[in-house]
Amino acid sequence: MTTARETHHPIAEPTDVEMQLDSTFGVDPNPGTHTLIDRVLEVLCAALLAAITLILFANAVMRFAFNSPLGWTEELVTGMMLWLTMLGFTLGVRRRESIEIRAFVGRLPVRIQTWLKFGTDLLTAAVLLHLAWFAYLYVTKFGGDPSPYLRLPKGFFIAALPIGATVAALIVLFQLPGCRAAILRQLDEEKS
Repeated sequence: MTTARETHHPIAEPTDVEMQLDSTFGVDPNPGTHTLIDRVLEVLCAALLAAITLILFANAVMRFAFNSPLGWTEELVTGMMLWLTMLGFTLGVRRRESIEIRAFVGRLPVRIQTWLKFGTDLLTAAVLLHLAWFAYLYVTKFGGDPSPYLRLPKGFFIAALPIGATVAALIVLFQLPGCRAAILRQLDEEKS
C-alpha cells in the first residue's frame, strides 16, 4: 500500500500543501488568525493613529477657537507618522498583504509562480536591507540633532526607518520557505 506522500503529483492541488512541503515555516496555518506579535503591532498602530488624531484636533481647536496654535504638533505628528507607517508596513509584510500584480503571473504554472515569488521576495529583502543600511547611516549622522520645538533627538523619530525596514526584511526572509504554500493557498482562495 502506498501513502499519499509517495503518490502525490509535484504540482498538486492546494489541499495537498502539507504533503508537498517539507517546511511550512513562516506560513500561517490558519489564515486570518492573529498572533501575539500581530496584536501588539495592531495596538501600537491604533494608539499612534489615535494620538495623531487627538493632537491634530487639539491643534485645530487651539488655532481656530483661541487663535493660539500649538507649534510643536507638526513636529510630533510627523515623527509619529514615521513610526505608524513602518509598524503598519511590518504588519502588512507579516500577513503577506503587500500589493501584487497577478494578471500575468497567475496564469503561469505553480512551479514557476513559486520561483518568481521566491525571487521577488529575495529582491524585496535586499531592497529593504539596503534601505535599512542607509537609514541607519542617516540616523547615526543626524540622529543626535535636536528637533526645533520639542528639543528631542531627531533619531528618536527617524529610527523607525532602519528598525522597520530591518524587521520587515527579516520577516520576508523567514517566510521564504513558505512561498509555495502561500501561492497554493492564494490560488485556492481565488477559486472559492
